[in-house]
Formats: sequence, C-alpha cells, structure tokens
Amino acid sequence: MPSVHASLAVAALAGVLALASASGGALLAGGLALVILIFTLGGVAAARVGVARWSAGVALVAGLGALGWTWTEGGSDLTPMAAFLGPTLVASIVVQLLRRDGRAGLTTSLAVSVTACVLAVLPVAWLALRESGDGEYPVGLALLGVGAVGLAESLPMSRAVRRLVGVLLAAVGAGALVLTTDWVGDAVPAVSAVVVATFAGLLSAVAFAAVDRLADEFTPQPQPVAVQVGAAPAAEADGDGAEVAAVPRGASAFLPLRVSLPFVAAAPVAYVLGRIFVS
Repeated sequence: MPSVHASLAVAALAGVLALASASGGALLAGGLALVILIFTLGGVAAARVGVARWSAGVALVAGLGALGWTWTEGGSDLTPMAAFLGPTLVASIVVQLLRRDGRAGLTTSLAVSVTACVLAVLPVAWLALRESGDGEYPVGLALLGVGAVGLAESLPMSRAVRRLVGVLLAAVGAGALVLTTDWVGDAVPAVSAVVVATFAGLLSAVAFAAVDRLADEFTPQPQPVAVQVGAAPAAEADGDGAEVAAVPRGASAFLPLRVSLPFVAAAPVAYVLGRIFVS
C-alpha cells in the first residue's frame, strides 16, 4: 500500500510540475526545490551509512545552489550544475575526514555521499530545459512520461509488466496530445514528442526498479531472539522451533526515494532529447 501511494504521488507531482512549467520558470523552480528536499532530507539522510545527515546536507546545498543560480540567470546551460559539483564533492571528502566513529564503512559512506551530490543537482536540468526556446513543451512531454509510469506503478501487476505498460502509456499519451491539440502539434512534431515522453518514462521505470532493488537488498531477514519469561509474544517460531523477531525495515523508509528518484533519473534524458528534438 505505501508503494501505491508513492506511485500516485509521483503522478500527481508530475502534473503539478507540468502546470508550474506552463505558468513560468519561478513556479517550476519551487516545485523542483521540493523534489530536491524530498530526495536529500528524506532519502539520503535515512541511509544507513556514516554521517548520512551531513552527506544529505552537502547534497542539499549542491542541489538548491545550482537551482537558485539557474533560476536567477535564466540560462539554459548546465554551468551551475558543474560549478557546484566540484566544491560539494570536496566537501563530501571533508565530511568523511571529520568523522569520529573510527571510519567504519568509509568507502560505502563516501560513495553514498558523492552519489547523492551528483543526483541532487540533476533535477536542475528540468529548469534549464524550461529556460530554452519553447522549453515548456519538452518539459511537459517528459513529465507526461514520468506521470504515466507513476500511474502504471499503482496497477496490480508484476513489476516488469506494469513498467512496460507505463512506458507504452507515455508514448501513446504523447502522440495523442500532439494529434489532438493544435498548440502542441504546431510546436512539436509527433515523433519528437513520442521520443521525449517515452525515454523519460523509461528512465522513470528504471528509477522505480532501482528503489525496489534497494528495498529488497536492505530489508533484513528475521533474526533469532531470546524469549523472556512473562514477555509478550512478539516473535514467531520457525520450522526448528527457534524464536525469530519480525524486524524487517518498513517499506516506508524508501518512500522518499520512490517519490523523488523518477524525476532525478528522467531529468538528464529530458534535457538532452528536449534540446535535440524540440528546443
């Protein structure tokens, strides 16, 4: 049930961002700031690695800093993203050097921190695409692809089937939008619209699959526990009669990633294909 809610939240957020893009760059920047906040403070800060909160803070500074720079200048290039990545990557290393827990899991912690910084700046590509010529069209089409995959994720099907359905819905929806609305059809060729929406949906499906893989790998199996006399029965017996405690990590721990990662993953492909085929 939590994953269904997250999938519907992705579809709703995609619609809100599309409306914000049509209204102006400032509203889109505000929506993207929310995506960055959800990803860093909700997803990265909850990671089970050393100094995860500090890593989330560094990634948040990188994402919001690049977003604010892009919005202030109103440019369509990716210079702010590259400019913030260098210093924040150095800051990630400094954070690891300041750890006081004996450097346990240093490689994993540093990898998570650096990856978080890179991913946190990717949503800025949505705003950079919006600021290009006729940029509201590729942004809207790419968000259509993200929203279609988000809706398909709530269907009671196997993971592979519903993601295939989502990508197909993205392609069909983009083609139908171009053919039925003159203002979109005059600005974007039908083939270009289908390509942008389909590949954005495909990257969103990959993001959903990545979160599912993380949830499967980092949900611990039940562990044997000692039973105290007079204690409440908080465990069940396995086949050998040993007591095991149900201590799996809840699916809610990965909800922030399920909501934000599709927009993070789809941003680069939306920017590249949008600039090639539309802007």
